[in-house]
Amino acid sequence: MVELHGWLTICESYGDEDELTDDEHKSIQNNINQIISKQNCGVTLSYKNGVAYLSVLHCSNHRTEEVDEIIGVFCDAAKAANGSYGIIYMRDDEDKEYFSEFQVFVFKHGECSKVRDKMLSPCIPVIEADIYNKNIQKEE
Repeated sequence: MVELHGWLTICESYGDEDELTDDEHKSIQNNINQIISKQNCGVTLSYKNGVAYLSVLHCSNHRTEEVDEIIGVFCDAAKAANGSYGIIYMRDDEDKEYFSEFQVFVFKHGECSKVRDKMLSPCIPVIEADIYNKNIQKEE
């Protein structure tokens, strides 16, 4: 199963946003709107207290093209508005390397980096019981 949770706060610049011209602000906003309008993977653009943000929740039995599209949308938005910041937390229990841990994609300064999760991983035994090993111990 694939479980993915993501959010990205949209900030046009990680410097002083007041230094951007009105045309630069509009251009960035138009780029974000185009990125969102072209996708079909469930990423939503919302506003709270005047702040724009992207959010997504994706769950599927297996990794699908939507997962890569979601990560791509977040990368494109972070590049278009390089002051944006956020994370995608993803678990894919069929991934050979990361089957028992969350993969964390961190977005800041227009870049995306992948870091190892230390809060919820390894999933067994941090958030799930190690049923297999408990059964072996009972049999002995």
